[in-house]
Amino acid sequence: MKYSLLALLLCPLVQSAASAADTMQAMVLTDGTLHAETIPIPQPQSGQVRIHVRAASVNPVDWKLAERAAAGSRSIPGRDLAGVIDAVGTDAGMWHTGQSVIAVATGGAYAEYALASIRAVALKPSHMSFEEAAGIPIVGETAWRAMVTVGNVQAGQRVLIHGGAGGVGSSAVQIAKARGAYVIATASPGHNGLLHSLGADEIIDYHSVRFEDAVKNADVVLNTVDADTSIRSIPVVKAGGILVSVAGAIPPAPCAAAHIRCAVTGSVTGEFLGEVSNLAARKHFRVIIDQTLPLTDAAKAWDLNRAGHTGGKIILEVSH
Repeated sequence: MKYSLLALLLCPLVQSAASAADTMQAMVLTDGTLHAETIPIPQPQSGQVRIHVRAASVNPVDWKLAERAAAGSRSIPGRDLAGVIDAVGTDAGMWHTGQSVIAVATGGAYAEYALASIRAVALKPSHMSFEEAAGIPIVGETAWRAMVTVGNVQAGQRVLIHGGAGGVGSSAVQIAKARGAYVIATASPGHNGLLHSLGADEIIDYHSVRFEDAVKNADVVLNTVDADTSIRSIPVVKAGGILVSVAGAIPPAPCAAAHIRCAVTGSVTGEFLGEVSNLAARKHFRVIIDQTLPLTDAAKAWDLNRAGHTGGKIILEVSH
């Protein structure tokens, strides 16, 4: 009877501990407002892994999607993350618990635990911190698609990258350089040192120089800025060259008239994370961190990212 009574007394404590073990902290977007909330830990399904998130990075798409969120909707923002696999679903392939990885999250990265498809996971470069590695996925794959999958940059080609100091731009500079291209980037003067360190051969100060007056016959041009920059870039591309945009579609008629190809990169799926991770592992790709903030400062991180004056990635530290 004594032990039964003790068990009854302890039962609420055991249930409370079990409940705490099944929950996590996450930043939840409700009606356009971010707030910290305790929610259930997600469970991996077939073809998925669950990752104990160490760090997540902020991308413009995070707050842009938030601005368009439907009234009454709830979601966890973010797609970039780095962490350690702590559970796997069936059909997990090569992935197992304990592996340090980068991933494109399914269902949000601003949380202590996140799910990812096994096709959107890659090993974390061993020399990188989790904070650095968290900055790879979205910008790294977007730049890979632009420079390799779509642009097919070759050694000796002249490549112009608009917005070279941004996340996608700085990634593209490194990928194009690793492929042997001569790289020209547009940026403000304060980023010259950064871009030279990443491999840019020339830097154009877009405040004082019109890039179309400074560059001619580029084999590949990448626009990460806005629609107007795409239109202005068409005369810069040599006949037979390609203009790639991550800033919206380009009108086909002026491209055809100039005898160039115009294309967009397509959506990030995570399928090229392994390629970028391998490049980083060979130390041909690195992530520049502007600031690291705690997860609960995600709204502040969005404000900084929205302002557009950072020199590198803003990283959210999620756990230790």
